[in-house]
Amino acid sequence: MKKILLLSLIFCLFSTVIAKPVRFKFGICDYSPVLKEFNTKNGIYRLNGRLDLLNLSSRLGLGTAMNISFKSDNHDVDYYNNYDFYVHNLYGNKSREGKYIIYGLTAGMRITKVKTVSPDYYDKVTYTFSSFLLGAMVSRNDWGLEIVCSQNEENNLKLDFATKYQFSHSYYLEAAYCYIGPVKEIEEDFSITFGMEFFSN
Repeated sequence: MKKILLLSLIFCLFSTVIAKPVRFKFGICDYSPVLKEFNTKNGIYRLNGRLDLLNLSSRLGLGTAMNISFKSDNHDVDYYNNYDFYVHNLYGNKSREGKYIIYGLTAGMRITKVKTVSPDYYDKVTYTFSSFLLGAMVSRNDWGLEIVCSQNEENNLKLDFATKYQFSHSYYLEAAYCYIGPVKEIEEDFSITFGMEFFSN
């Protein structure tokens, strides 16, 4: 796992030198396993990062996205991490005024790690599993929408919806929701992320 992450990082850094359009996002996320129980005092705090290299070959490019937990105030879930690796056909364009639009499809894999309380074992259990990843997105300098299809630990389809509002140059606020969690012990997904997004043409 660590070797895959290291090789991906090296490749992405090397590709950044030759890639033309590049999209980079990072932020801090407050995640809740249940929407109705969302509370900043009971959340899981994650670092969110994403890098998309566009037009490496025609319109095809590479991308990676990571959500890594660094603090949990939730009694049931210690951490919830996911690592995405994908190819995409994202198209990006930027005007002279600095306005931009990026849109397209993604396809790849998602690796998920969750540590949560399990009633079956009367203790906390760590899940590690991988699944396919399919997505569609549009991102502008003022708003964005993304839909991602993957699977949870029981191989059920998992549709994640995320919408962002961008303000004050590169800062954005994003809300994401899924009606099903990554493992059976987590009912649903809800998160709010605050961060920055950059697009270089």
